Amino acid sequence: MRLAMVTFYPQDPGLIPGGIRMVAYNLVEALRAYGDLELHVIHCHSDIAQDALVRDGPVTVHYLAPPRRRVLPNLITGVGRMVRALRAIRPDLVHAHAAHMAYAGVKAGYPTIYTIHGVLPRERQVYSRTLYDRWRYGLLALYEAYALRHVQRAVAISPYVLQEYGQVESARWVRINNPVPPVYFALPNRAEAGRILYAGSITEIKDLLTLIRAVERLRAMEPKVTLRIAGRATSADYERKVRAWVRAHQLEDVVHFLGLLGREALWEEYARCAVVALSSVQENAPMTISEAMAAAKPVVATRVGGVPDLVQEGETGFLVPVGDDAALAERLRRILTDPALAERLGRRGRELARERFSAEQVARQYYALYGQVLREWRRARPDAGGTG
Repeated sequence: MRLAMVTFYPQDPGLIPGGIRMVAYNLVEALRAYGDLELHVIHCHSDIAQDALVRDGPVTVHYLAPPRRRVLPNLITGVGRMVRALRAIRPDLVHAHAAHMAYAGVKAGYPTIYTIHGVLPRERQVYSRTLYDRWRYGLLALYEAYALRHVQRAVAISPYVLQEYGQVESARWVRINNPVPPVYFALPNRAEAGRILYAGSITEIKDLLTLIRAVERLRAMEPKVTLRIAGRATSADYERKVRAWVRAHQLEDVVHFLGLLGREALWEEYARCAVVALSSVQENAPMTISEAMAAAKPVVATRVGGVPDLVQEGETGFLVPVGDDAALAERLRRILTDPALAERLGRRGRELARERFSAEQVARQYYALYGQVLREWRRARPDAGGTG
């Protein structure tokens, strides 16, 4: 079977920003176990300076750069480039991880599976400040509406997706979780007192200011508390706002900006933290929670989107209201001051993560779905042919 995975994909496997790139990389690595699978990954994004083709065994990654001189926005020209790439590869099946990528798969004329990572209608409410954001999310909404009417399957990575897209009757839904690689399940617990980890982007939707305000409250009660922020800034304006707040409140010795970490450095952060925190205003199924659970770390997060499906209240961590730094501080303090509670929450989190998120299990579910969709497509189009 020749599969084209159209997704955001890391250029350096040792330095992965997280999000869809992390999910795609984890899935590709797990899919290597299937010897009959010829896998082509297409990554078309402004972070690519020039086209490149990277072959590694059964996996070929096509990095596509946007035009240097633009007449049309990258989002539109990128769809055209992806369609042309797909027609050159001639896959049996397309697996897309974003709305415009699913649109490209359908337009190229191949059976397409669309995994929904972000709930666009909700994200659009957060990113509405600039004309560019409103235009971009409006166009993505059009791409997604078309794709959901025409893809062979839509994959929901959380029950929240099914809830939010329940009105889309034309889509045929499948529930598959995000994959977490084996290394997380083997991480040792070297938790240090008072050490809080945030792993994710610095951007408005993550509402880091609420987490930092909670840490400021904690410092008055727990002098050893520290917040480790591991991730890149995807919003320069918001990063400046966050750093300015830290300076104004003299928290430089408490809040540490680590930047984008390599995988081994990130694993070390998970091993040494006492708790993982997330204060987002909108989420679907954030990888940092799945990774924290696999690493046997308790989680305190906001009760938004698909997060309650991941964090079991009082069983693997705690949930707090959006924007409530007092509640966040109280729950963090409860875990930081009770090592036995932290150990119990973390142990249960790892048990549930093994059942739900292991990369081997997720890859097996996707591989079965690929075969099912391809068989249905060929029965409906006996003259379609194919490679596998």
